[in-house]
Amino acid sequence: MKTIRNLELKAEWLFKQKIIRGPCHLYVGQEACAVGIEAIINLTDHLITAYRTHGFAYTRGGTPREIIAELAGRGAGMCKGKGGSMHLFTKTFYGGNGIVGSQVPLGAGIALACKYQNKSQVVVCIYGDGAANQGQIFETFNMAALWKLPIIFVCENNKYAKGTPTWKASANTDFYTKGDSVPGIRVSGMDILCVREATRFAVDHCRSGKGPIVLELKTYRYLGHQEGDAHLSTHPVASRRNNAGMRGAKSISRWQ
Repeated sequence: MKTIRNLELKAEWLFKQKIIRGPCHLYVGQEACAVGIEAIINLTDHLITAYRTHGFAYTRGGTPREIIAELAGRGAGMCKGKGGSMHLFTKTFYGGNGIVGSQVPLGAGIALACKYQNKSQVVVCIYGDGAANQGQIFETFNMAALWKLPIIFVCENNKYAKGTPTWKASANTDFYTKGDSVPGIRVSGMDILCVREATRFAVDHCRSGKGPIVLELKTYRYLGHQEGDAHLSTHPVASRRNNAGMRGAKSISRWQ
């Protein structure tokens, strides 16, 4: 957890130095989620996530040097500098996917392959509260339950989708209940021991042939949605412009 935190803080500094360019979504505050999950699953199991990838890239076998090099677009990076922050991969880590919610049906495909090949492997498929209302997620839940796929759907609920709080976007903020025919549990994503034991339960559920399960981790990110967010700028002209924009946004929200 300390390594991931230091890695992300260094990435934040390099972004501000303009050594890292483009989108850079940091995992600061959510480290217990990645480490608690990895404490139970094996490197032969599979993991796929959204665009907040750096922590899992490290736990899945990447080195800090390879990750930073990739973020900076260098040839020594995990993907030869061609993937960047959102597209990090290892042998059993399938990214880093930029389209919101797209990794969920992909994760189900990986789980189907595991079952088809009779491999005793599980798939951990991670998405955020911002993706939790995507139609493709509910279609995937249905297929996974119907075919009893060995997949753990993990909702990293950090309470905000970009800048929108969950209660403004979801009529039901109990994301672990949204699986309908898929059972779900919710634990604190800020407590590594809670995450570890919940993952142990979920892995046992999947390996025993009972099909998918939803795991909601209530966590929090200490930084913005991404380092390129306009409101994080310290430039005086940009700050005045952003403050004006925020006032406008508040006016609009009152009308809504």
